[in-house]
Amino acid sequence: FRMQMRSIRIAQPQPLKATLGRRLPIRRICHVHAASSPGSSGENAYQVLGLPENADYNAIQRAYKKKLSECRGDEEAASRIEQAHSSLMMNALTSRLQGNAQVDKNVLYADRARYFPWRPKLWLAEQKVIMFSAIAQCAFLAWALLSPMTAGTQPVVWSATAGAIANIYKQNRINPPPIRGAEVSDEEKKQGGRNILRGAFLAFMATFSGCLLLYTAPDAIAAQLNTVLPLWFYEGQTILLTLGSTLMNLIFTSLFR
Repeated sequence: FRMQMRSIRIAQPQPLKATLGRRLPIRRICHVHAASSPGSSGENAYQVLGLPENADYNAIQRAYKKKLSECRGDEEAASRIEQAHSSLMMNALTSRLQGNAQVDKNVLYADRARYFPWRPKLWLAEQKVIMFSAIAQCAFLAWALLSPMTAGTQPVVWSATAGAIANIYKQNRINPPPIRGAEVSDEEKKQGGRNILRGAFLAFMATFSGCLLLYTAPDAIAAQLNTVLPLWFYEGQTILLTLGSTLMNLIFTSLFR
């Protein structure tokens, strides 16, 4: 009887604390080095994507999508790019699980459902996009300041148009549409249209929020409180609407995707 009890005690699982304290073998199995071969021997995952080894998540995603769009119809090249991308993502996530590095939340929570997928997301635009947007929006604001009586709402409309153009260009850089003549799926053919809708959506949100914050909301709050705002507020309606539109379009173009 004692021998049976002893064998039963030996067969009992280890405490949870002890189990969590030791390194599980599955991590060693899943660990993939970023510099290891994604396909053929001696091949570096960063080199396959044309990136430096200190590239961040956003740079990896841009290079991955760009490389895939360039190798339409070449299954071998597409397979190498897919393996290189998977290698980098798995390496980053494994390092995070082992406590060796921080991982972008897009990688860490990649398996979770996303609510409101069309919501604006932080994404720093290229310097030339920011410069183009700043020059254009400043020109429309100057138009409203110099000719407030004759300009009307035209600076607001042109501000939204410039914002849409800049955002569509940025979307095409982030998610390149397929090359003409290449064999692509029906879903991939819709990428260009989705980029246009996304760019127009961001410009609409920027223009709407700018006009709301600088003119519509203060006017509505004053009406609810039965108060009258200063005369300059009503006389400068065109300038305030244009200021809100140009400012928010510049912010959305520079910082969101």
